[in-house]
Amino acid sequence: MAKSLFIFSGNIGQTPKLTFQPANERSQGQPRPLLTFTVKYDRLVKSLDPNKRFDEKGGFWVRVDYWKNNAEQLNRLLAKGMQVQITGELRLEEWPDSDNPGQNLSGMALTAESIAILPTRIQNVTMQERQVHQQTPPVSAYNEHPQYDEDVPM
Repeated sequence: MAKSLFIFSGNIGQTPKLTFQPANERSQGQPRPLLTFTVKYDRLVKSLDPNKRFDEKGGFWVRVDYWKNNAEQLNRLLAKGMQVQITGELRLEEWPDSDNPGQNLSGMALTAESIAILPTRIQNVTMQERQVHQQTPPVSAYNEHPQYDEDVPM
């Protein structure tokens, strides 16, 4: 099965919402986090008008669904207005129009593979201390001299 990726950057349109989907066989019995928000994809081109830098050439809103385990951490970081770069699989979705019964609306949605925060308008970043997952070799291991085989040609 072929998979096409759509990579774009834009601004988050509303505060991201984190929900947990019921556990299933695919999630090995664990509830699955789902982070959803919208991002405005702007198709900007350099303007011929000397008073404007860019002209809008047909942007659209994209609903982003992010299913990965670090969705909770991203939910604490992402905010409305933040600029992000999203990579994922784009699809067209339809839903009933609540204002016009019998009519459908359509729009773009994306299942995100990765989300990167772009540094535009970021005030500060705080890093968590790195957690060591492996034991450090004993000091004596650093003091031993390697054994060389004299028969190896150079």
